[in-house]
Amino acid sequence: MVARPPTVRALIAAGIVAAAVFTTSTAAPASVTTRVSILDGDHTMILGWASHDLTTMAAEEAAFGRSDAMISTYVDFVQSPAFPDDEADAAEARGSALLIAWEPWDWNLPADQQPEFAPALIAAGDYDTYLTSWLTSAQQRTADAEIIVRFAPEMDDTTRPWSSGTAPGDSTPADYIAMWRHVYELKQAVAPDVVMLWNPLNYGAGPHPFEAYYPGSAYVDALALDGFNWGYTPMSQAGWQSPDDVFGFTDPNGPVPRLKALAGSKPWGIAETASAPDRLADFQPGGPGYGSWGSWVFQWPENPPYEATADDWITQEGWSRMLIERAQDAGASFVDFFHTVKETDWRLTDTAVGREVLNAGP
Repeated sequence: MVARPPTVRALIAAGIVAAAVFTTSTAAPASVTTRVSILDGDHTMILGWASHDLTTMAAEEAAFGRSDAMISTYVDFVQSPAFPDDEADAAEARGSALLIAWEPWDWNLPADQQPEFAPALIAAGDYDTYLTSWLTSAQQRTADAEIIVRFAPEMDDTTRPWSSGTAPGDSTPADYIAMWRHVYELKQAVAPDVVMLWNPLNYGAGPHPFEAYYPGSAYVDALALDGFNWGYTPMSQAGWQSPDDVFGFTDPNGPVPRLKALAGSKPWGIAETASAPDRLADFQPGGPGYGSWGSWVFQWPENPPYEATADDWITQEGWSRMLIERAQDAGASFVDFFHTVKETDWRLTDTAVGREVLNAGP
């Protein structure tokens, strides 16, 4: 059976319904009088996605008949150091939020070969001129759209210069906290309306839990987690995982309850998530998931009030729908899907089944 992933377009359709912001079904951005914000007190969950580029996103919007409610993009200190004004323009036109991963490194070089981006150096002020200029540009756009900055995300992994365990003599959680607090203080001085988002990985491969990197409530505006169902891709170690496996919604020691304990009354959400494509054969006799999933899920699929059929567990579209429902019920302010091709094809294909499933969501 060919995988039939759902579509981020349908996902966004559900997101627009949830956000109650967009009322047209045209592909072109409508004139809006309101804009979405994760800081709104009504706790309406916002759904959006990260696309390959704005041209691709516009094509996806045309297929969806909906706008992206949380445009997501990535910049680094070397290859893409400028504030992303084009994305801010797109967010302004749609009344959307702009989610920016601002990464202190050169993403074209190995993480363990960039000592010039050590958190201790950033904390010491070596990059203050650049940081101040970028943040000033960000502040100038806050009148147009909510600007949310994921500075140095996924710090509890081992794949960035700001991670612990990247190389001998590398940074510690204390170094990361000092860096974060320094950048946050600059942000407060020149860009007080920018939302600075503290954003670990759900289960990082680093030597410390994500709590070790928390800079304190006074230095954080909002929080988020990243997490993926890697399925049976070459990089997978755990195999197919449910949304609850990935984020631990029902586990007191799971990533979401732990993040919520840090967040307190601050908004939180999921900044990067997606499921690998599904293949029915993976869950049937002889498939890699049959022993752990197949025999069980086909016989006893019920998991009230969420997964009710096998498709809810072991399809990309069902996984995405369950993730949305669980996140909303857990109080998330936003969910942003990673809608691109990287380690695998994380995109949700535009299918009638996907649209039907996700339009039935929140």
